[in-house]
Amino acid sequence: MPAAGIAAPPAAVGVPRVLASVAAVVTVGVFPVFLVGGLGVQLQRDMGFSAALLGLAAAGFFGVAAIASRMMGWVVERIGARLGMRLAASGSALCLFGMAAAGDAAWLLGLLWLAGLPNSLGQPASNLLIAQGVPVHRRGMGFGVKQSAIPVATLLAGVAVPAVALTIGWRWVFVFAGIIGLGAAFAVPLLPTAERSRPGAAASGRGSAPRGALLLLAISGGLGSAAANALGAFVTTTAVEVGFSPSAAGLVLSVGSAAGLLVRLSAGVLADRRNPNLVRVITGMLLVGAVGYGLMAVPAPAAFLIGVAVAFGAGWAWPGLLNFAVAKIAPDRVASATSFTQTGIYFGGSSGPLLFGLLAEHAGLAGAWLAAGSAAVVAGVLLLFIRSPRSADA
Repeated sequence: MPAAGIAAPPAAVGVPRVLASVAAVVTVGVFPVFLVGGLGVQLQRDMGFSAALLGLAAAGFFGVAAIASRMMGWVVERIGARLGMRLAASGSALCLFGMAAAGDAAWLLGLLWLAGLPNSLGQPASNLLIAQGVPVHRRGMGFGVKQSAIPVATLLAGVAVPAVALTIGWRWVFVFAGIIGLGAAFAVPLLPTAERSRPGAAASGRGSAPRGALLLLAISGGLGSAAANALGAFVTTTAVEVGFSPSAAGLVLSVGSAAGLLVRLSAGVLADRRNPNLVRVITGMLLVGAVGYGLMAVPAPAAFLIGVAVAFGAGWAWPGLLNFAVAKIAPDRVASATSFTQTGIYFGGSSGPLLFGLLAEHAGLAGAWLAAGSAAVVAGVLLLFIRSPRSADA
C-alpha cells in the first residue's frame, strides 16, 4: 500500500491495449480522406465531384499534413504520446461531423483539408506510444498493427457504401465515423513510463541518425505513397468503369483493403521473428506492387480485382516496415525522425492523387494506373542507394 498522500503508480498497460488504441486513433485520422474516396460515386452524383476534384480533395488532406508534420513531431516530443493521440482523435472526429453536415463541395473539401492537421499529429504520437509501450522484440508487430489501420479505414469505407451510404445516406457514414473518433480519444491509455521524450535524448549518440538514409527513405516513401494513395481515392471509380456495379465496387475496395491488412500484420510479425533487412524487403514490396498497378490498367474485371489485391497487399503494405526501420535508426527521437520521413510520405500522398486525377481526366484511368506503377518502381530502385543496407536492422 502506498503511504498516505502518495498516489499509487499507474498499473502496467498491456501491449494489446496499447496497439488497439494506436490502431483506433490512426484509423480515425485517415477516415476523412478514404471515406471521401470510397463514397466517390455518391459524391459525384450529389455534389458534382469529378475525378480531378477527388484527386484535389486527397491532395489537400495530405498536403496540409505534410506541411504540419515536422511541427507536430516537435509538439509530440513535448506534450507526450497520450495527449497527442487524444487531441488527434478528437480533432478528426470534429472534422467528420462537419463533413456530415456539408452543404456543398467547397465545404466538404475545406473540412477534409483541415482534417490533415489532426492526422499529422496522430502519426508521430502513435509511433512514440509504440516505442514507449511495446517491447523491442514485438515492435515490428506493433508498427504493423499501426499501419494496418490504413487498410482497415479503406475496408470500412468500402463496406460503408452498400451498408450505409446506399441505405440511409452517405452523410451517416461520416456521423458514425465521428462517433468512433470520440471513442478512440477517450480510450488512449496512460503509460506508467515517461509520457514524453527527453529533450536531451535527441542530442545523444544514438540520436544522431544518418540523415542520408532518412532522406532516401522519405523520398522513396513519398513516391510509393504517391502511387498507393490513389488506391483509396480511385479504386471504386475505376471498378465501376471496368464493369462492377457501385455496390460491388465498394466490396472490391474492401477486398484490397483486407489483403493489405493481412500483409501488413504478417510483415510486422515476420520482421520480429527473422530480423530481415527492412530496406530490401520494402524494395521488393514496391516492385511487386507495381505489377498490381499494371493489372489495374487492364479493362477486365478479373484482372482489375487481382491487381487491386496485389497493389494493396504489396504496393501499400510497406509503411509499417518503414516506420520500424526509422525507429531502429533513431530510437531516442522516434516522434521527430518518423515525422521527418512522414513528411515525404505526406507530400507523395498529396501530389499523387492530384496528379492521378489530372492524368485520369486527360489520359484515362488506365494510363493513370500505369503511371502509379512507374512511381512505385522508381521508389523501390531509390532504396538500393542506401549505403548501409543493414543499418535498419541494428
